[in-house]
Amino acid sequence: MSDPPRILLVEDEPALRELMKVALGAGYDFVEAGDLGDALELVRSHVPTVVLLDVMLPGGSGLDVLRAVRAEPELASVRVIVVSAWQTGDDRRLAQELGADGFLGKPFELEELSAAVRALTHAKQEP
Repeated sequence: MSDPPRILLVEDEPALRELMKVALGAGYDFVEAGDLGDALELVRSHVPTVVLLDVMLPGGSGLDVLRAVRAEPELASVRVIVVSAWQTGDDRRLAQELGADGFLGKPFELEELSAAVRALTHAKQEP
């Protein structure tokens, strides 16, 4: 039996992290970060399957985490979904240019979050 996909939740609001975990349900190994420093440390030490990445974080921009993930060859398999209250076309375009695998605007539908994560973890689940 394979290990469950690891999801790194990078969000400074603990209540929103809990809501994300409930929306995604069982079957995932969750790791959580509330600021930029923890996010960078945890993405490197835990090499998650998917990162749900808030942009506005204590300590800096979540997009710095995305840049680091895309710059480090050992993190090439990590998928990143940017989750942001900033929803302009420029924000989406920048996230895409930096290599994001998806973008969810806040507020988001819980099913939309779940579907986005399932889509990125499905290939990892197959034998």
